Amino acid sequence: MRVGSIVVLAIAAGCGEPAPVPTIPVVGRDAAASSTVRFADGATLAIVAIDPEPIDPEADVHLALQGQGEGGQWTVAIWPPRVGGRQVVLGSGVTPEDAKRPDDPRVVATMIEGGATDAVLRLPAPWHPRTAMITAQRIVDGDAVAAIDGPRTHDGLGVLALVRVQTRPPRVAAVHASTAPIVDGAIDEAVWTSASWVELGDSLDGEPQQPRSAVAFAWDDAALYVAADFVDDDVWSSHRDQDDPIWKEEAFELFVLGAADRGRYLELQVSPHGVTFDARFASHRKGDEAWDGTWTAAAAVAGTLDVRTDRDRGWTVELAVPWSEICANTQTECPPRAGATTRVNAFRLDRPRRGPALAWALAPTREPDFHAPENAAILELSP
Repeated sequence: MRVGSIVVLAIAAGCGEPAPVPTIPVVGRDAAASSTVRFADGATLAIVAIDPEPIDPEADVHLALQGQGEGGQWTVAIWPPRVGGRQVVLGSGVTPEDAKRPDDPRVVATMIEGGATDAVLRLPAPWHPRTAMITAQRIVDGDAVAAIDGPRTHDGLGVLALVRVQTRPPRVAAVHASTAPIVDGAIDEAVWTSASWVELGDSLDGEPQQPRSAVAFAWDDAALYVAADFVDDDVWSSHRDQDDPIWKEEAFELFVLGAADRGRYLELQVSPHGVTFDARFASHRKGDEAWDGTWTAAAAVAGTLDVRTDRDRGWTVELAVPWSEICANTQTECPPRAGATTRVNAFRLDRPRRGPALAWALAPTREPDFHAPENAAILELSP
């Protein structure tokens, strides 16, 4: 097992509480952990090595652990860093078990016995953060034992490491459509029931963002089909004409990028009124906004569109983009075939009555630029 190095993390103590050790240890120094976490019953636990490091989000994470203490068990978990950071700073009282809730399913945990042992975990997909925090909870006779020395949270979890994670574009699947969906915005066809719906996250870093926004893909020999489903209590748009700047208000955006080299690509947008904007690009941001494609789109609203004094339920979108148009304007190969891939990204833009504008993404851009093919999702055509 290869010994890895761990990023150092500062931990803030709450007012009136004992201050934790200020840094998470560097793991692997002289083939041993540089420090340990000690629990209230005298037991200790440390990471000796992590393989691979950085963590590969598509592979098992092997942890070599050294524990000492009579009996008991350890719950070892991997957390997204924002959840972990909030827990450390605020002492929220969240445990690895409690954190397995629908709004953040990214915490994974395993139970191990004491002593020198190995643990194997795998990051849930999709995983967007650049780091992951590894924690340990001590369990004796069914009761949690608090960490009292070493890096730890205010509610008693031992913090073993903050580890770098390789950044990889998410992979999404387009289901094969035996019958082409009717592009009316209703997304009630059988193909969308069988499709893999992917929830969108924060457009910059991929963190979960509410309200719910999801997208799905389908394909046949004629076209790529896209559906989007947005929860929205105030659906509106003032634009009514083709190629109006609908991105300034509420809109769904689809980028068909083909490859990750900032070459030719398409940008297609739809508003809640079904108004569309399209442009084709010869290279990064060098576009032709006068171009009008043959793709089709429609939107449907659950509520009263443009009435801003009531509460709506949301809106849905459907698009059909001919492969002939995609292949003529991107590096995607035609004819389409099962197993083929292309790069895409999808965005939702929302302008609520109160608060700042919001943006969701299928794949986080990691920079303030939606035209970022190197960070876009890899779309695979399923059989």
